[in-house]
Amino acid sequence: MNPINNSPIEVTLEQSSSGSWEAPESPKSQYKPWQRLWFATGVVYLLLLAGSYYMLMPTQDSIERSMVFAVTEEVRRYEGLAFAGESPRKIFDVARSLGYATWIAQLRSKYHIGKEGNVGFDRIETNYREMLSALPRKRMFGVLLCAIAWVAPMSFMYASGLVIDWIKRGKGGI
Repeated sequence: MNPINNSPIEVTLEQSSSGSWEAPESPKSQYKPWQRLWFATGVVYLLLLAGSYYMLMPTQDSIERSMVFAVTEEVRRYEGLAFAGESPRKIFDVARSLGYATWIAQLRSKYHIGKEGNVGFDRIETNYREMLSALPRKRMFGVLLCAIAWVAPMSFMYASGLVIDWIKRGKGGI
């Protein structure tokens, strides 16, 4: 038995606007090159926006680090050589392991910071709590901003591609 199929191949031709006969476009090639370019550009741009969001958006860890830094600076106002020679990482690890309230209380007793330090430490605590409470709003605003920053230029780019394609085709609709 011969496995080769000898049935005739059927080809449908269509007459183009210039009068020449051409084979219709393959249905599997439904996206035009500019649409594929738009898609690839959109993915790359989305990755760039997501990376920027991740790098710029504060986290609870970064807020805690800034609070620990503010506390160390406040302690240095009363004892200029406090934390001399200590690594910031070690200071942060000690503060985290003890708990921030306990760590601050230990520092105040160690460096004899009495009631005169209340104003500075209260300000630091207020800022810390405000920054933590504002974090969900900042995240939501950042996501919304990234969405708008992606949709607006990508919509303009897609619309431009449609217009350019329409102009290139000549007569006809979009």
